[in-house]
Amino acid sequence: MPPRTSLWTIFKSFFIVGATAYGGPAMMPMMRREAVEKRGFVSREEFRLGLGLCQLIPGGTLMQLAAYIGLKLRGLWGALAAYAGFSAPAFLLMLGLSSFYMGTRNAPLAQAVYMGLKVVVLAICLMSCLDFVKRFAPTRRHQAFTAGAAALFLGGAGIVPIVGGAAVLGMLFLDPGPAPDAGEGPEGDGALRLAVIVGLVQLACLGALYVWDRLLFQLAVSMIKVDMLAFGGFGVFPVMYAEVVEYRGWIDESTFIEGMALAQVTPGPSLLASAFMGYMVRGVPGALVGAIGVFAASFVVVLAASHYRGAIIGSRRARQALSGVLATLGGMIVAVSWTLSKAVAWDWRTALILALSLGALAARVAVYWVVLGAAALAALIC
Repeated sequence: MPPRTSLWTIFKSFFIVGATAYGGPAMMPMMRREAVEKRGFVSREEFRLGLGLCQLIPGGTLMQLAAYIGLKLRGLWGALAAYAGFSAPAFLLMLGLSSFYMGTRNAPLAQAVYMGLKVVVLAICLMSCLDFVKRFAPTRRHQAFTAGAAALFLGGAGIVPIVGGAAVLGMLFLDPGPAPDAGEGPEGDGALRLAVIVGLVQLACLGALYVWDRLLFQLAVSMIKVDMLAFGGFGVFPVMYAEVVEYRGWIDESTFIEGMALAQVTPGPSLLASAFMGYMVRGVPGALVGAIGVFAASFVVVLAASHYRGAIIGSRRARQALSGVLATLGGMIVAVSWTLSKAVAWDWRTALILALSLGALAARVAVYWVVLGAAALAALIC
């Protein structure tokens, strides 16, 4: 029998991935190299099945995949070690960037830089919308979901009914394609029992927050909502915007777009923009609650889902619902892009930054280089 993998090894391995991998699609191969080829934590087939499962459930796909692998290695504590290791680098960087932002946002040079960041986030949103449409709206029915979501979002409809309606309509009208190989059946009762226990602990923590600090409680609930509605990486943009800007009114459009830009220069999961949002609401405690809240519910979901892995991956209804949600998120990204464009002071300089950013992204330049380049150019010409 091979020696049991230590929790420190799990944490360290996923910390390395979280500290060095940028961009959702680019992080997956690096995680596979670390977990499969270098460490041998799981087989290629197990990695594939875990990825397939995590793509079908709400939350950050690669965060959940890290937890899935950790669960395979050391149960609950392994899942927590992988989760913490993968998210720690991005959280620490976002915490530092949030503090720096608060201290410099009113300086003239910083305002020029942040204007460049606003423009580059719009470019990222536009390119991610094209990517969503290309990947997730291949037919006219899918494209109708995209257009309808954009119209509904701009018309003031809430994010929950839009996403929920897309899931239901997807099950009725969309073709999800052939079913993938789902592997073996249930993983056993252990993961399901752990999901119940962790869920109850999280509810107790929410109750304590409600008593101790009502604002932090509201922040935690908001980030849980974002976690459960965010699919597909950049799909977090409209969900986060709807929650913290439109519904809660904690920050304005300008601050939101600058925070999302800062999240693009950090490695690891982009959902940790939640740490910036939390910092704006209540400093360091808010950043901690935001970072934990945005992954809390999906941690329970991946524990429970691992028990039903075969049934979920093979479910036509689940794939139809996901197809509808992903097509819808593309439309909401368009709507948010239009709304956020109003926070930009448009002139020839910002138009130039937008054009260059779009060109660089189309040429597949790494997102963090595009963001840094736009910030530097804005400092020179704005």
